[in-house]
Amino acid sequence: MTTTESRAVPVVTVIPALDGLRAVAASLVVLTHAAFLTGFGATGGLLGRLWSRGDFGVAIFFALSGFLLHRGLIAADAAGRLDLFGYAVRRAARLLPAYWVVLAVVAVGATPPLRDVVIHAFALQIYWPDAWIGAFGQSWSIATEVAFYATLPLLVLGLRRLRSRGTHVPLTVLCVLTVGLTATSGIGGDAVVGQDIFYDRWLHSRAPHFLIGMICAETLLAPGHRLARLLARWGGDVVACLAVAGGAYLLATTPIAGGLDLSPGTPMDVVVRTALSGIVALGLLLPLTHGGSSGYRAALSHHMVRYLGVISYGLFLWHVPVFIALYAVTGVREFTGALLPLMALGLPLSLVLAAATHHWVELPSSRLAGRYLAGRRHREAERREHEHSDAPLHR
Repeated sequence: MTTTESRAVPVVTVIPALDGLRAVAASLVVLTHAAFLTGFGATGGLLGRLWSRGDFGVAIFFALSGFLLHRGLIAADAAGRLDLFGYAVRRAARLLPAYWVVLAVVAVGATPPLRDVVIHAFALQIYWPDAWIGAFGQSWSIATEVAFYATLPLLVLGLRRLRSRGTHVPLTVLCVLTVGLTATSGIGGDAVVGQDIFYDRWLHSRAPHFLIGMICAETLLAPGHRLARLLARWGGDVVACLAVAGGAYLLATTPIAGGLDLSPGTPMDVVVRTALSGIVALGLLLPLTHGGSSGYRAALSHHMVRYLGVISYGLFLWHVPVFIALYAVTGVREFTGALLPLMALGLPLSLVLAAATHHWVELPSSRLAGRYLAGRRHREAERREHEHSDAPLHR
């Protein structure tokens, strides 16, 4: 993203390595669920703890969403082309069809209560204490993502007013929000599965991760801001960024960040995890948004890694149902090992289903949404032209 001399109009450019970073995030999420279901997190020593903390992949996903969506909306807003209806249609087409397909398969295979299926269909599961479908438990983050999708346009419109006071003002506000929401992210953090609402899955608690991505986008609009210069300098030092991200990740496997399972933690545990996962997400994202050419960028831009990132949403949706189904079919009890067979069978099957879902559900739904919006714009242009032609001439 760059700016022009006369106006701060961002130019959105494709960053191929961001697809690769999605692959990293999805891989971490797969590892954490494999570690949990097999008990490897508790028995695998340091490696098991590293796998268990793969839930930080969700923070990376959220930071990516924050960067890409905020960058796109502020670019459209600066150019006078902010279409909130089109934004909503594109987001729904991108997220919901594949989500509903997998939910339908889970509903048939796991036969959860109809009430829970309906709640999940509307992505409201994080707002009920007992709306839990074990074979689709990872889907809680979709509900958080939907809440962010709904909130982001309001933030963009609010920041538009602040931007008139200077390009640095929105960036300052976003930084204050990130710090404040990180400090309060632990509210309700001692929840028990099936009994309490997990408030730490609500947007207020996960917002710092989205905001990190948004800050990365904003700093490209305000290159003279002190934070922008700082992030540009950090982003240019890939080794330091990766070292900090790795250190924060390793620290999160210790008791300082609380347990590595679903046992209740303390509000402070949640705050620490929010802060550390935010550092990991920033350390991995920054060299791609603010840095130059590097081996890290090249590795994530490799066509195979990028393809894994492209189908990562399907992998995220399918891997837990596939893992649970394998346990049911084989008769092996959960939490009793079998890590290698689970990964050897479950991962390839999940990847095949992810690729199929991408090509037969995600792409067609996105194309359909694109055609609908193009037709809508065409009809709108014809209507304006008709109104203009019918307007009386004034001398």
